[in-house]
Amino acid sequence: MRPFTLLICFLSVSVLLGIWIRILRSWKRAPKLRLALARLTVLVATCVYLFIILEFLFFSVFTFSDGFGVTLSAQRWAEKYWHPINSLGYRDVEHPSADLQNKQVIFVVGDSLAAGHGIERIEDRFSNLLEHNLGQQYVVVNIARGGWDTAYEYNAITSYPVNPKRIVLEYFVNDIDGVARKAGLLPPLLIEPPENALLAYVVNHSYFINFIYWRVYRLRYQDMGIEYWQAIKNSYSNPDVWAAHAADLDRIVRFTQERGIGLTVVIFPNLAAIKDSAPITSKTAQFFTSRNIRVIDLEPLLESRDPASLVVNSADSHPNRALHREVADLLTREAREQGW
Repeated sequence: MRPFTLLICFLSVSVLLGIWIRILRSWKRAPKLRLALARLTVLVATCVYLFIILEFLFFSVFTFSDGFGVTLSAQRWAEKYWHPINSLGYRDVEHPSADLQNKQVIFVVGDSLAAGHGIERIEDRFSNLLEHNLGQQYVVVNIARGGWDTAYEYNAITSYPVNPKRIVLEYFVNDIDGVARKAGLLPPLLIEPPENALLAYVVNHSYFINFIYWRVYRLRYQDMGIEYWQAIKNSYSNPDVWAAHAADLDRIVRFTQERGIGLTVVIFPNLAAIKDSAPITSKTAQFFTSRNIRVIDLEPLLESRDPASLVVNSADSHPNRALHREVADLLTREAREQGW
């Protein structure tokens, strides 16, 4: 419930409580019943006021991103921070036509990692930091959305109204998801609200109850993430799935080569299982280097790090501001060494 609704509830409960207290004070008969009702009133009123306080705190204080993206807290986070949204639907500023025509244009293309899931200010994303580091003669365009795989990224690149000088492709280890899901290798995503209609209504309208429900849900279905991750790893070992995924990657490579566009690939491991990502990141890196594409594989750099120092929070395993800054510095060094 939002603050205005909570205020109405608080005032309504207070008025009803005041009326009921007056009734109890004027009640002369059955003193034992009167005492029992008074005690019950204190208990109920305490619970109601405590719930209102908790609801206000969870609405105003417990606002953070979540890997599920379905919690009220995550939706509240998105309301506060998921902006600006430009005319093309991306979480990015509206780039002036003059900048796109007169400056060196760089695309940063990817999924929720590049879009900055969990990052409150777009200025703290690696794409924006890269633009700041390179200087005023460059404009960095962020073309990214949560849930995208390689096929979506290719379509976004080819449909953008401007051709860049260079593309930075953010690659995550689940970018094979689309072709693997078509092949039936991935389990269904079981992120479900309660079946009971009344409980579902409460969960969907109470920030406090919603927080508790999804925390318990995570504990109950924690094997779901492990099962998905294992299926992703198996997908890279499946020759047919890898061939289909490689074909999608090759479309991006051919597009850049045919138009003389530079391509640099930044490969992110699973930040919750960095060393376990090595077979995937090394295979993907080898694919691109065999085609003379510049690659920054983050797995060797991060494998000895504590995952908690790299992610947004315990419920959101996207890269945090510090890691975005580190990636921006790596790309800046790459840009200066390679003369972008």
